[in-house]
Amino acid sequence: MGITFLAEMLGRVDISENDRVLDAITEKEAIKLAEELGMVTRTEAIRLRHCQELVSHFSQRDPVTDDDPMEVTEAVSVLLACVRSVLAKTSLQVAREFADFRRELEMETFAPDDSRCEWLVASPYFFRRLAVSVLLSGIRLHTGARLEHSLSNLNLLLPRLWSELRDPERWQVGATYAQVYADGLQTQTSGLKQALLKVRGVDYVPENIRSQTFIKAAEGIIRAHEGLNNFYNEYAPTVNLEKLGTVIPAPALGSCLTALLCVRLGNSYGISWSAHPIADRLLKKQSADRWSYYFDNVFSRETRIIEKLQDATSRAQWLSLVPTIYSDEVILQDKTVKELLTASLAKDDRKTALMAQRLIATYYVRGR
Repeated sequence: MGITFLAEMLGRVDISENDRVLDAITEKEAIKLAEELGMVTRTEAIRLRHCQELVSHFSQRDPVTDDDPMEVTEAVSVLLACVRSVLAKTSLQVAREFADFRRELEMETFAPDDSRCEWLVASPYFFRRLAVSVLLSGIRLHTGARLEHSLSNLNLLLPRLWSELRDPERWQVGATYAQVYADGLQTQTSGLKQALLKVRGVDYVPENIRSQTFIKAAEGIIRAHEGLNNFYNEYAPTVNLEKLGTVIPAPALGSCLTALLCVRLGNSYGISWSAHPIADRLLKKQSADRWSYYFDNVFSRETRIIEKLQDATSRAQWLSLVPTIYSDEVILQDKTVKELLTASLAKDDRKTALMAQRLIATYYVRGR
């Protein structure tokens, strides 16, 4: 599908066409993409994530001081999961179909009654979010006919998708408008402004690039958390985020809180002892209205965090954290998220895991 397409799916502005895939994305990001694209099933993704953590754990083992290596049965289970989930499949048709759809968004202008528009509106949230990202990327990078197609399709699709788009994606549209305006790109600016006016989305245009600095810092934390030797490497980017300032800009709030929660919750092997206190401190500093925003507009689509609540070790960290960030002052509209937080506040481990599983299921239901 190409490295550029992968960057669009991950929302990673730091990846270029010249980067190697294995250097640019983490193994967990690859598994996440495969699951969201329907290339692997939910069960296969869980197995692959477990295998990835297992291999990562043993790869950091000191062969001199640690006399407990990977068992043969564990190695076989890792190989079996890889073969069953990926190598044994004769076709990855879903990925190819969406790759074709992505090209069509930039190569032709859709008619209002095009069946592909209805397909997109009824698709899982991941595909809708990605379609907007593809169009915005096309507007930034292309000229001529491909630019015209991208602008026309954004003006057609954005009004149909806007009511269901969450704030991070709305801010993305506004940030793209600010970027092309600052670059003096008149055609792009005019087309994006027209789309924003159709959905009354001008409020989502950021005043400056400060938020981008925070978003890049959050991305650095995620890369460290999902990479090798994560418990050691998480410290530096977490300190970097803390040094950026006392207040996280609104457009970057979702990315930053997700990154900090990753550090705070750790994984099935534990937490980073050096980065954990910093993340804990930053999370506790956030006001009730900021947590209301995060839990209502970001949390339910953050599979990175919800997946952690399926693991007993990370869930125990979550249960200890919730009383410090959630109270009656945090007003929520999302009933499922509220029920999960209420169960967590009551330290109901079983119900917390059940509600997290329900959020995951909802995320992958068509039309959500």
